[in-house]
Amino acid sequence: MTTARPPTEAGTIRAPTLIIWGGRDELLQWEEQDSLSAKIPGSRVVVYTDTGHLVLWEQPELVAADLKTFVESLPA
Repeated sequence: MTTARPPTEAGTIRAPTLIIWGGRDELLQWEEQDSLSAKIPGSRVVVYTDTGHLVLWEQPELVAADLKTFVESLPA
């Protein structure tokens, strides 16, 4: 049986990437997010300090605004 490596582990993600992390996340530690961003060249990290693991549910308006800003910053 062959086991595929996730793109983040293989270091093959080359697309513009926005990583959003909740500063009060008790499932994923900062070190994991920092390691992830290091494997994706040019990635951006946004930390919501008062948010837990369910960032999309806890801060939907903030996520939408940050995604809009991120997408608008990309070259056409």
